[in-house]
Amino acid sequence: MQVQKMLQRLDEAALGTMFLAIAAILYGTACLLQGNFHDFWQPVPENLPLRHQLAYLAAGLLVVSGSGLLVPRTARPAAILVLSIFGFYDACYLLQLIGPPLNLKALMGLAEQTSVVVGACVILLQLRRDGAAGATAARVTFGICALFFGLAHFLGAEQTAQMVPEWMPGGQLFWALATGVGHAAVGLGLVANRLAVPATRLGALMYLCFVLFAWLPGAFAHPTQWLRWEGAAISLCMTAALWLVGDQLASLPRRMGSALPKGDGIGAEASV
Repeated sequence: MQVQKMLQRLDEAALGTMFLAIAAILYGTACLLQGNFHDFWQPVPENLPLRHQLAYLAAGLLVVSGSGLLVPRTARPAAILVLSIFGFYDACYLLQLIGPPLNLKALMGLAEQTSVVVGACVILLQLRRDGAAGATAARVTFGICALFFGLAHFLGAEQTAQMVPEWMPGGQLFWALATGVGHAAVGLGLVANRLAVPATRLGALMYLCFVLFAWLPGAFAHPTQWLRWEGAAISLCMTAALWLVGDQLASLPRRMGSALPKGDGIGAEASV
């Protein structure tokens, strides 16, 4: 009972919005310090006019949108701004995906950006008090993204293993594959809607471990290599987005129950 009450309080606290706000501010700050788009997460075409100036604009807007998410009055336009920025990066990955030349690796980048777009959409759903349709779309979309994350870990196990600290027991390759299984489990849980809320919570914890153990040690060791800080920050954005999906799924039965007349017990048993 105590665990259930604690989880319910976490769900009702709506921590996801605040989490995404802080992550967006950190990501925008890291991008400002980078001073340009980085192809690893922002594959903006090199021949785009005013590309350098747009990089500063996009980074500044990330900081502004993150700050706006912290204020209830500006949360809606801030969420739309976050959605637009990451949607723009999505479009850049789509250009790479359709080629020429065809770049299947862009699928991973597309999934990463889309996961944050889903998080921003969930904030808008929460503000609109939208029902099951929006929650289902967010759940399935993030689930598909998570399956791509898992596939990337399996296909690029050696590269992923290089990001695992050598001191971790079990070996670097083990953790590269184990986290791939974790991604796949989160994706399957969300797509199949089985233990979906616990999947978001445990998945977010795994993402947070990526930040703590894969990105931050290198960032602190090489503080002027802004790519490492960007990696930590966008991982935090993805963590927040997954937590937001969990917030939406956890709150939906309560919303459906409160919308029914008193005495109707159907809402308490409703599923997403």
